[in-house]
Amino acid sequence: MWRGPIPAIASLPALASAQTASAPGGASDPVIVTARPLPPRRETLRWFATISGYPDSDRPLSRLTEPLCIASSGLPATLALPIADRMLGHAERLGIKLGGEKCRPNVLILFVDHGPAHIAWLIDHRPGMFGELAYADVRALAKDKGPVHAWHMTALTSRDGDPLIAMPGELPTLHIPSASRINLPVKSHIAAAVVMIERDAVMGKTVEQIADYATMRALAVVRPRQASGVSTILTLFDGDTAPGALTAFDWGYLRGLYAGQGNRAPALQYAAMARFVEDEINGGDKTP
Repeated sequence: MWRGPIPAIASLPALASAQTASAPGGASDPVIVTARPLPPRRETLRWFATISGYPDSDRPLSRLTEPLCIASSGLPATLALPIADRMLGHAERLGIKLGGEKCRPNVLILFVDHGPAHIAWLIDHRPGMFGELAYADVRALAKDKGPVHAWHMTALTSRDGDPLIAMPGELPTLHIPSASRINLPVKSHIAAAVVMIERDAVMGKTVEQIADYATMRALAVVRPRQASGVSTILTLFDGDTAPGALTAFDWGYLRGLYAGQGNRAPALQYAAMARFVEDEINGGDKTP
């Protein structure tokens, strides 16, 4: 994990975890446990599709496959390090390998004063920061008023991890040893992710909330503004009623995304993810 100098922000208050208070009651009070109802499977699948942006049926959902290495700037180290450490802990639970102390960062968490201005500057001076992101997607980032700008650089490989082979004067090709009706012959890897958050937006948020939001934005290609109607940390910057941490839906989404070989068609992947959401809801709150 990168531990370089991070400029201090005097106006940013210390972030603290929320505490809950239990209601008083006598020893003879009855204990009533009410299970959270499971959402209809079709509703869960609809949430997956809208949040994931309706990917093509012949391309699997993207996920991080290389060891996770986080770099951060824009917050004091006393805040940035706990955020990164919590993200790394989530990654370990998902079975993602972690980079060492001198690893090369593949996830950038940036805290800035004005996101659109930074995006415009990157377009003019550092276009390589967007990888092979489509021009229309880059322009959409520039027009987005924020407070969060996030994007991924993805790469397509064969299901065995073989990269595209590009010979001079020929179309890029992939070596596919055999075909299958169940699994796709390709995988989509997140080569790098950038999550840029405006500093004013994190005022009043906890370390847990910021780290968990960044986890969802970095480890999955999602569209948070399509997350209405579901309890998810993706609504952190939508109002005052956001969850305090990753929800059962979030954990189910991530666990299901990172389960298996990573080359299932989106419809099959969603079915597996729905089972993980139901497992998280039935198992209660497992947030570290």
